[in-house]
Amino acid sequence: MGKKKSWDRKWYTDEFLQEMKATARVQRDGDLEIIEKYAPDAVSDIGIDPRLLGGQLGRNAKMMAVLPNFILDRLKMKVDEKSIANFRKNSVQIASAVCVRGGIEMEDSVVLAADGYRIPIRVYRSENCARGCGCLYFMHGGAFIGGGLDPYDEVWKVFVEKFHMVVVSVDYRLMPENPYPIPYEDCYCVLEWIYNHADTLHIDKAHIFVTGDSAGGNLAQYCSTRAKGTDMVRGQLLLYATLNMFCIEDKYYKRDGKNFTYEPRQKKLSRCVTRQLEMMVGSFRELGIEKPDPYRNPYTFDAAGNPPTFISVGALDFLKNDGIAWAHKLQDAGVEVKVVVYNGMGHGYLNAMGVFPQAEDVVDEMGLFIRRHS
Repeated sequence: MGKKKSWDRKWYTDEFLQEMKATARVQRDGDLEIIEKYAPDAVSDIGIDPRLLGGQLGRNAKMMAVLPNFILDRLKMKVDEKSIANFRKNSVQIASAVCVRGGIEMEDSVVLAADGYRIPIRVYRSENCARGCGCLYFMHGGAFIGGGLDPYDEVWKVFVEKFHMVVVSVDYRLMPENPYPIPYEDCYCVLEWIYNHADTLHIDKAHIFVTGDSAGGNLAQYCSTRAKGTDMVRGQLLLYATLNMFCIEDKYYKRDGKNFTYEPRQKKLSRCVTRQLEMMVGSFRELGIEKPDPYRNPYTFDAAGNPPTFISVGALDFLKNDGIAWAHKLQDAGVEVKVVVYNGMGHGYLNAMGVFPQAEDVVDEMGLFIRRHS
Protein backbone atom coordinates (compact mmCIF):
# COMPACT_ATOMS: atom_id res chain seq x y z
CA MET A 1 0.00 0.00 0.00
CA GLY A 2 3.02 2.32 0.25
CA LYS A 3 3.13 5.21 2.71
CA LYS A 4 0.35 5.68 5.25
CA LYS A 5 -2.74 7.23 3.73
CA SER A 6 -4.38 10.41 5.02
CA TRP A 7 -8.09 10.41 5.89
CA ASP A 8 -8.56 14.08 4.94
CA ARG A 9 -8.62 13.37 1.20
CA LYS A 10 -9.48 10.54 -1.20
CA TRP A 11 -7.07 7.63 -1.46
CA TYR A 12 -7.35 7.47 -5.24
CA THR A 13 -7.38 9.99 -8.05
CA ASP A 14 -10.29 10.84 -10.31
CA GLU A 15 -8.21 9.41 -13.15
CA PHE A 16 -7.95 6.08 -11.31
CA LEU A 17 -11.72 6.03 -10.80
CA GLN A 18 -12.22 6.57 -14.51
CA GLU A 19 -9.79 3.75 -15.24
CA MET A 20 -11.88 1.45 -13.05
CA LYS A 21 -15.07 2.55 -14.79
CA ALA A 22 -13.42 1.70 -18.09
CA THR A 23 -12.95 -1.93 -17.00
CA ALA A 24 -16.73 -2.46 -17.13
CA ARG A 25 -17.71 -5.50 -19.14
CA VAL A 26 -20.97 -7.35 -19.61
CA GLN A 27 -21.13 -10.99 -18.56
CA ARG A 28 -24.10 -13.32 -18.69
CA ASP A 29 -25.34 -15.76 -16.11
CA GLY A 30 -27.92 -17.60 -18.14
CA ASP A 31 -30.42 -14.94 -19.22
CA LEU A 32 -29.20 -12.42 -16.62
CA GLU A 33 -26.89 -9.60 -17.70
CA ILE A 34 -24.21 -8.65 -15.15
CA ILE A 35 -21.85 -5.69 -15.35
CA GLU A 36 -18.44 -6.49 -13.86
CA LYS A 37 -15.75 -3.98 -12.89
CA TYR A 38 -12.38 -4.37 -11.19
CA ALA A 39 -9.57 -2.29 -9.71
CA PRO A 40 -6.89 -1.58 -12.33
CA ASP A 41 -4.08 -2.15 -9.81
CA ALA A 42 -5.25 -5.64 -8.77
CA VAL A 43 -3.01 -8.55 -9.79
CA SER A 44 -5.61 -9.57 -12.38
CA ASP A 45 -9.20 -8.84 -13.39
CA ILE A 46 -10.37 -11.19 -10.62
CA GLY A 47 -7.63 -10.38 -8.11
CA ILE A 48 -8.27 -8.85 -4.69
CA ASP A 49 -8.45 -5.07 -4.60
CA PRO A 50 -5.24 -4.01 -2.79
CA ARG A 51 -7.16 -1.51 -0.64
CA LEU A 52 -9.31 -4.31 0.75
CA LEU A 53 -6.23 -6.06 2.14
CA GLY A 54 -5.42 -3.02 4.29
CA GLY A 55 -8.86 -2.95 5.91
CA GLN A 56 -10.45 -5.07 8.61
CA LEU A 57 -11.84 -7.62 6.17
CA GLY A 58 -8.41 -8.06 4.60
CA ARG A 59 -6.59 -8.26 7.93
CA ASN A 60 -9.02 -10.91 9.14
CA ALA A 61 -8.54 -12.84 5.90
CA LYS A 62 -4.75 -12.81 6.35
CA MET A 63 -5.08 -14.23 9.87
CA MET A 64 -7.58 -16.87 8.76
CA ALA A 65 -5.42 -17.92 5.81
CA VAL A 66 -2.85 -19.54 8.11
CA LEU A 67 -5.48 -21.95 9.47
CA PRO A 68 -5.86 -25.43 7.99
CA ASN A 69 -8.93 -25.83 5.81
CA PHE A 70 -10.73 -28.23 8.18
CA ILE A 71 -10.65 -25.56 10.92
CA LEU A 72 -11.48 -22.72 8.53
CA ASP A 73 -14.58 -24.56 7.33
CA ARG A 74 -15.87 -24.98 10.90
CA LEU A 75 -15.54 -21.39 12.06
CA LYS A 76 -18.80 -19.72 13.13
CA MET A 77 -19.75 -16.31 14.40
CA LYS A 78 -20.65 -16.13 18.09
CA VAL A 79 -23.79 -14.24 19.04
CA ASP A 80 -23.43 -13.46 22.73
CA GLU A 81 -23.36 -10.27 24.78
CA LYS A 82 -19.61 -9.74 24.51
CA SER A 83 -19.46 -10.50 20.78
CA ILE A 84 -22.37 -8.18 20.06
CA ALA A 85 -20.73 -5.37 22.05
CA ASN A 86 -17.48 -5.76 20.11
CA PHE A 87 -19.32 -5.99 16.81
CA ARG A 88 -21.26 -2.82 17.55
CA LYS A 89 -18.12 -0.94 18.48
CA ASN A 90 -16.44 -1.89 15.21
CA SER A 91 -19.54 -1.33 13.08
CA VAL A 92 -19.76 2.39 13.84
CA GLN A 93 -16.12 3.23 13.18
CA ILE A 94 -15.58 5.74 10.41
CA ALA A 95 -13.92 4.11 7.39
CA SER A 96 -14.37 6.96 4.90
CA ALA A 97 -12.02 9.70 3.70
CA VAL A 98 -13.12 13.30 3.28
CA CYS A 99 -14.54 13.92 -0.18
CA VAL A 100 -16.95 16.84 0.31
CA ARG A 101 -15.86 20.01 2.11
CA GLY A 102 -19.07 21.90 2.75
CA GLY A 103 -22.28 22.73 0.99
CA ILE A 104 -24.27 19.81 2.42
CA GLU A 105 -26.74 20.35 5.26
CA MET A 106 -27.29 17.51 7.72
CA GLU A 107 -30.25 17.67 10.07
CA ASP A 108 -31.04 15.14 12.81
CA SER A 109 -34.65 14.56 13.78
CA VAL A 110 -36.95 11.81 15.03
CA VAL A 111 -40.02 9.99 13.79
CA LEU A 112 -42.53 8.70 16.32
CA ALA A 113 -43.12 4.93 16.16
CA ALA A 114 -46.51 3.39 16.96
CA ASP A 115 -45.27 2.38 20.43
CA GLY A 116 -44.01 5.90 21.16
CA TYR A 117 -40.33 5.26 20.46
CA ARG A 118 -38.54 8.20 18.85
CA ILE A 119 -36.78 6.76 15.80
CA PRO A 120 -33.66 8.82 14.94
CA ILE A 121 -33.28 9.96 11.35
CA ARG A 122 -30.78 12.13 9.51
CA VAL A 123 -31.68 14.27 6.50
CA TYR A 124 -29.06 15.34 3.94
CA ARG A 125 -29.72 18.14 1.43
CA SER A 126 -28.08 21.06 -0.31
CA GLU A 127 -29.21 24.34 -1.86
CA ASN A 128 -29.04 22.54 -5.21
CA CYS A 129 -31.86 20.19 -4.19
CA ALA A 130 -34.77 21.79 -6.03
CA ARG A 131 -38.22 21.79 -4.46
CA GLY A 132 -39.98 18.66 -5.66
CA CYS A 133 -36.78 16.65 -6.13
CA GLY A 134 -36.59 12.93 -5.49
CA CYS A 135 -35.70 11.31 -2.18
CA LEU A 136 -33.39 8.41 -1.39
CA TYR A 137 -34.28 6.58 1.84
CA PHE A 138 -31.40 4.59 3.36
CA MET A 139 -31.26 1.72 5.89
CA HIS A 140 -27.79 0.90 7.22
CA GLY A 141 -26.18 -2.52 7.50
CA GLY A 142 -24.81 -4.25 10.56
CA ALA A 143 -26.22 -7.80 10.65
CA PHE A 144 -29.37 -6.46 12.37
CA ILE A 145 -27.34 -6.10 15.59
CA GLY A 146 -25.08 -3.12 14.85
CA GLY A 147 -24.36 -0.16 12.62
CA GLY A 148 -25.50 3.44 12.71
CA LEU A 149 -25.76 6.71 10.82
CA ASP A 150 -22.29 8.24 11.18
CA PRO A 151 -20.26 5.79 9.02
CA TYR A 152 -22.33 6.76 5.96
CA ASP A 153 -22.21 10.55 6.25
CA GLU A 154 -19.56 10.96 3.55
CA VAL A 155 -21.44 8.62 1.19
CA TRP A 156 -24.61 10.69 1.30
CA LYS A 157 -22.76 14.00 1.12
CA VAL A 158 -21.20 12.78 -2.12
CA PHE A 159 -24.56 11.53 -3.40
CA VAL A 160 -26.34 14.81 -2.64
CA GLU A 161 -23.51 16.84 -4.18
CA LYS A 162 -23.62 14.79 -7.39
CA PHE A 163 -27.34 14.16 -7.85
CA HIS A 164 -29.11 16.98 -5.96
CA MET A 165 -31.56 14.72 -4.17
CA VAL A 166 -32.62 14.66 -0.53
CA VAL A 167 -31.39 11.64 1.42
CA VAL A 168 -33.03 10.35 4.61
CA SER A 169 -31.19 7.79 6.75
CA VAL A 170 -32.80 5.87 9.62
CA ASP A 171 -31.25 4.59 12.84
CA TYR A 172 -33.70 1.75 13.49
CA ARG A 173 -33.72 -0.25 16.72
CA LEU A 174 -31.34 -3.21 16.84
CA MET A 175 -31.73 -6.88 17.66
CA PRO A 176 -31.66 -8.86 19.89
CA GLU A 177 -32.95 -6.34 22.47
CA ASN A 178 -35.60 -5.34 19.95
CA PRO A 179 -36.84 -8.60 18.40
CA TYR A 180 -38.43 -9.03 15.02
CA PRO A 181 -40.45 -7.23 13.74
CA ILE A 182 -39.42 -4.05 15.61
CA PRO A 183 -36.47 -3.04 13.34
CA TYR A 184 -38.63 -3.70 10.28
CA GLU A 185 -41.56 -1.71 11.67
CA ASP A 186 -39.23 1.20 12.44
CA CYS A 187 -38.03 1.30 8.85
CA TYR A 188 -41.51 1.14 7.36
CA CYS A 189 -42.76 3.76 9.80
CA VAL A 190 -40.12 6.18 8.53
CA LEU A 191 -40.99 5.36 4.91
CA GLU A 192 -44.61 6.30 5.64
CA TRP A 193 -43.43 9.46 7.39
CA ILE A 194 -41.33 10.49 4.37
CA TYR A 195 -44.29 9.89 2.07
CA ASN A 196 -46.73 11.79 4.28
CA HIS A 197 -44.32 14.68 4.91
CA ALA A 198 -43.12 15.16 1.34
CA ASP A 199 -44.14 18.83 1.38
CA THR A 200 -42.14 19.46 4.55
CA LEU A 201 -39.10 17.71 3.05
CA HIS A 202 -39.61 19.57 -0.25
CA ILE A 203 -39.60 16.30 -2.19
CA ASP A 204 -41.86 14.61 -4.70
CA LYS A 205 -43.56 11.71 -2.89
CA ALA A 206 -43.91 9.89 -6.22
CA HIS A 207 -40.11 9.67 -6.46
CA ILE A 208 -39.03 7.92 -3.26
CA PHE A 209 -36.34 5.27 -3.71
CA VAL A 210 -35.37 2.86 -0.93
CA THR A 211 -31.86 1.55 -0.43
CA GLY A 212 -29.80 -0.34 2.11
CA ASP A 213 -26.59 -2.30 2.43
CA SER A 214 -26.27 -5.81 3.90
CA ALA A 215 -28.99 -6.19 6.57
CA GLY A 216 -30.20 -2.76 5.47
CA GLY A 217 -30.77 -4.19 2.00
CA ASN A 218 -33.06 -6.77 3.57
CA LEU A 219 -34.94 -3.95 5.31
CA ALA A 220 -35.16 -1.94 2.08
CA GLN A 221 -36.60 -4.97 0.28
CA TYR A 222 -39.06 -5.36 3.16
CA CYS A 223 -40.25 -1.80 2.63
CA SER A 224 -40.78 -2.48 -1.08
CA THR A 225 -42.54 -5.78 -0.40
CA ARG A 226 -44.88 -4.27 2.18
CA ALA A 227 -45.56 -1.25 -0.02
CA LYS A 228 -46.69 -3.35 -3.00
CA GLY A 229 -49.91 -1.96 -4.42
CA THR A 230 -49.08 1.59 -3.32
CA ASP A 231 -47.04 4.34 -4.96
CA MET A 232 -44.70 4.81 -2.00
CA VAL A 233 -41.62 3.15 -3.56
CA ARG A 234 -40.49 4.19 -7.03
CA GLY A 235 -37.46 1.90 -7.07
CA GLN A 236 -35.09 -0.04 -4.83
CA LEU A 237 -31.31 -0.25 -4.66
CA LEU A 238 -29.98 -3.30 -2.82
CA LEU A 239 -26.29 -3.33 -1.94
CA TYR A 240 -24.78 -6.69 -0.94
CA ALA A 241 -28.14 -7.39 0.65
CA THR A 242 -29.21 -10.27 2.88
CA LEU A 243 -32.09 -11.75 0.88
CA ASN A 244 -31.94 -15.50 1.59
CA MET A 245 -30.68 -15.70 5.16
CA PHE A 246 -31.96 -19.27 5.48
CA CYS A 247 -29.90 -20.36 2.44
CA ILE A 248 -32.82 -22.20 0.85
CA GLU A 249 -31.52 -23.79 -2.35
CA ASP A 250 -33.14 -23.95 -5.76
CA LYS A 251 -32.04 -23.67 -9.39
CA TYR A 252 -30.53 -20.22 -8.82
CA TYR A 253 -29.17 -20.47 -5.29
CA LYS A 254 -26.58 -22.98 -4.12
CA ARG A 255 -24.82 -22.65 -0.80
CA ASP A 256 -21.31 -23.65 -1.81
CA GLY A 257 -18.12 -22.20 -3.25
CA LYS A 258 -18.89 -23.15 -6.84
CA ASN A 259 -20.39 -19.72 -7.46
CA PHE A 260 -17.04 -18.06 -6.75
CA THR A 261 -14.03 -17.75 -9.02
CA TYR A 262 -10.78 -16.97 -7.22
CA GLU A 263 -7.51 -15.60 -8.59
CA PRO A 264 -5.20 -18.68 -8.48
CA ARG A 265 -2.36 -16.71 -6.84
CA GLN A 266 -4.72 -15.54 -4.08
CA LYS A 267 -7.02 -18.53 -3.81
CA LYS A 268 -6.95 -19.17 -0.05
CA LEU A 269 -6.84 -15.49 0.85
CA SER A 270 -9.84 -14.87 -1.41
CA ARG A 271 -11.66 -17.80 0.16
CA CYS A 272 -11.05 -16.27 3.59
CA VAL A 273 -12.59 -13.00 2.44
CA THR A 274 -15.72 -14.87 1.35
CA ARG A 275 -15.76 -17.08 4.44
CA GLN A 276 -16.18 -14.17 6.85
CA LEU A 277 -19.74 -13.47 5.72
CA GLU A 278 -20.50 -17.16 5.36
CA MET A 279 -19.65 -17.55 9.05
CA MET A 280 -22.49 -15.21 9.95
CA VAL A 281 -25.07 -17.22 8.05
CA GLY A 282 -26.90 -19.55 10.42
CA SER A 283 -26.53 -17.22 13.39
CA PHE A 284 -29.89 -15.56 12.78
CA ARG A 285 -31.84 -18.16 14.76
CA GLU A 286 -29.99 -16.88 17.81
CA LEU A 287 -31.56 -13.49 17.10
CA GLY A 288 -35.05 -14.95 17.26
CA ILE A 289 -35.36 -15.29 13.47
CA GLU A 290 -36.59 -18.86 13.35
CA LYS A 291 -38.31 -19.36 10.02
CA PRO A 292 -38.57 -17.66 6.64
CA ASP A 293 -41.42 -15.38 5.70
CA PRO A 294 -41.92 -12.94 2.78
CA TYR A 295 -40.30 -10.13 4.77
CA ARG A 296 -37.30 -11.78 6.39
CA ASN A 297 -36.45 -14.13 3.54
CA PRO A 298 -37.87 -12.49 0.40
CA TYR A 299 -35.90 -14.78 -1.91
CA THR A 300 -38.19 -17.75 -1.31
CA PHE A 301 -41.39 -15.81 -1.96
CA ASP A 302 -43.05 -14.05 -4.90
CA ALA A 303 -40.80 -11.57 -6.70
CA ALA A 304 -43.64 -10.16 -8.79
CA GLY A 305 -44.78 -6.61 -8.19
CA ASN A 306 -41.41 -5.26 -7.11
CA PRO A 307 -40.28 -1.86 -8.38
CA PRO A 308 -37.28 -1.47 -10.71
CA THR A 309 -34.27 -2.83 -8.84
CA PHE A 310 -30.56 -2.08 -8.75
CA ILE A 311 -28.32 -4.73 -7.18
CA SER A 312 -24.61 -4.45 -6.40
CA VAL A 313 -22.27 -6.87 -4.66
CA GLY A 314 -18.61 -7.78 -4.41
CA ALA A 315 -17.47 -10.90 -6.25
CA LEU A 316 -15.80 -12.15 -3.04
CA ASP A 317 -18.85 -11.54 -0.85
CA PHE A 318 -20.79 -14.63 0.26
CA LEU A 319 -23.95 -12.56 -0.23
CA LYS A 320 -23.20 -12.45 -3.94
CA ASN A 321 -25.28 -15.64 -4.02
CA ASP A 322 -28.26 -13.75 -2.61
CA GLY A 323 -27.99 -10.82 -4.98
CA ILE A 324 -27.48 -12.74 -8.22
CA ALA A 325 -30.16 -15.32 -7.42
CA TRP A 326 -32.68 -12.62 -6.48
CA ALA A 327 -31.88 -10.72 -9.68
CA HIS A 328 -32.78 -13.87 -11.65
CA LYS A 329 -36.11 -14.18 -9.86
CA LEU A 330 -36.93 -10.50 -10.29
CA GLN A 331 -36.17 -10.73 -14.00
CA ASP A 332 -38.25 -13.89 -14.32
CA ALA A 333 -41.14 -11.98 -12.70
CA GLY A 334 -40.88 -9.19 -15.25
CA VAL A 335 -39.14 -6.69 -12.96
CA GLU A 336 -36.48 -4.48 -14.53
CA VAL A 337 -33.18 -5.20 -12.80
CA LYS A 338 -29.61 -3.97 -13.14
CA VAL A 339 -26.68 -5.83 -11.56
CA VAL A 340 -23.18 -4.46 -10.93
CA VAL A 341 -20.50 -6.77 -9.48
CA TYR A 342 -17.10 -5.56 -8.30
CA ASN A 343 -14.43 -8.20 -8.86
CA GLY A 344 -11.85 -8.48 -6.09
CA MET A 345 -14.13 -6.83 -3.56
CA GLY A 346 -15.71 -8.38 -0.47
CA HIS A 347 -18.53 -7.25 1.78
CA GLY A 348 -19.20 -3.69 2.88
CA TYR A 349 -17.67 -1.09 0.57
CA LEU A 350 -20.33 1.63 0.59
CA ASN A 351 -19.27 3.23 3.89
CA ALA A 352 -15.61 3.36 2.74
CA MET A 353 -16.27 6.35 0.51
CA GLY A 354 -13.04 7.97 -0.62
CA VAL A 355 -11.05 4.84 0.32
CA PHE A 356 -12.59 2.23 -1.99
CA PRO A 357 -13.22 3.64 -5.48
CA GLN A 358 -16.05 1.10 -5.68
CA ALA A 359 -17.98 3.21 -3.15
CA GLU A 360 -17.91 6.27 -5.36
CA ASP A 361 -18.59 4.23 -8.47
CA VAL A 362 -21.63 2.55 -6.94
CA VAL A 363 -22.97 5.96 -5.87
CA ASP A 364 -22.62 7.04 -9.51
CA GLU A 365 -24.39 3.89 -10.66
CA MET A 366 -27.19 4.42 -8.13
CA GLY A 367 -27.70 8.03 -9.13
CA LEU A 368 -27.88 7.18 -12.82
CA PHE A 369 -30.33 4.33 -12.10
CA ILE A 370 -32.55 6.71 -10.12
CA ARG A 371 -32.45 9.32 -12.88
CA ARG A 372 -33.51 6.69 -15.39
CA HIS A 373 -36.55 5.78 -13.30
CA SER A 374 -37.57 9.27 -12.20
